[in-house]
Amino acid sequence: MRSLFTTIVLVSFAVAGCSTQPRGDEQASVPLPAPVDQKQRADKALTAFLASRSIHEVPAHRDATPDLDDDGTPDLLMLLDDQNWCQADGCTLLVFHGGKDGDTLVGESISVRAPILVGSRVNRGWHDLLVSVGNGDDAGTVAMEFDGTRYPSDPMMAALLDPHRLPSATKLIDAEMAPRIAAQ
Repeated sequence: MRSLFTTIVLVSFAVAGCSTQPRGDEQASVPLPAPVDQKQRADKALTAFLASRSIHEVPAHRDATPDLDDDGTPDLLMLLDDQNWCQADGCTLLVFHGGKDGDTLVGESISVRAPILVGSRVNRGWHDLLVSVGNGDDAGTVAMEFDGTRYPSDPMMAALLDPHRLPSATKLIDAEMAPRIAAQ
């Protein structure tokens, strides 16, 4: 019983020495910003995008938050996985630049299929996005390059990459939950 009491006293002293309150000779630390709810952030960006086009129905979507321009703030990718935003050859991909004042649209691309990856290659300060495009024999992967203002609106205009020589990339949105494509 005495050793249990001794252990409790020693642990109490050890924990007391680990206080997070600053001592008189220390400066108070700067509080960290509250964590951002990524779902709430995505919903806000999508609502603003839809309102700018006078659209009221919110489509199903899959999101990812990579830092595409290496500025330390996550950007937002949104694949609109909804029959109103998909065609036979793919769906709409929205790319938003994250900032302290909210998200700004820097890409609206049609005919995109998952998987969607962020490449290690950078163009004009932004990472390439590797996306799947096309159907059947015309299917493949293309690199969407940032042009200094936006990502391309139609990635099917880019040349298909050699499937045996794809660049280094990290998967953001998986193909396992393939978008629902409208039958045509």
